[in-house]
Amino acid sequence: METNTHRAAEETTNRELLTDFYARFNHFVTNRGGRADVSTVFADDVTWTTMTSGRETEQTYTGVDDVVETVAAGLRERADHIQALPERFTEAGETVVVEGAYVGTADGTPFDIAFVHVYELNDETVQRCRAYTDSALERETFDR
Repeated sequence: METNTHRAAEETTNRELLTDFYARFNHFVTNRGGRADVSTVFADDVTWTTMTSGRETEQTYTGVDDVVETVAAGLRERADHIQALPERFTEAGETVVVEGAYVGTADGTPFDIAFVHVYELNDETVQRCRAYTDSALERETFDR
């Protein structure tokens, strides 16, 4: 078996970085972690675009404050309980595709909404994310 001698012991892979981000996100949306915990992975000028289908148009949020307060805190406010569960990571250089699901309850009703997040990273920070979900199912779940 060949070992990777080029990787320093302290260097973090993009997958490890994003796995840690989802853990911090889950702590934040369950009110066990603070804003600083979830924001550490983002570049100052990060953009997060929520791609939608149907009657809504995509929404783009720019900057750490906008992403954390609108995207993460927004999900926390819409659900009784929510967790983002990453299931599969596909890496292509600095681009990482994460397939997973948001699971939890809203108004006492369980939900399981698949997502795909396409991250563009640089120097161990998220520069951009495009988030895809079933927006019709999301509306049905949260807009009761």
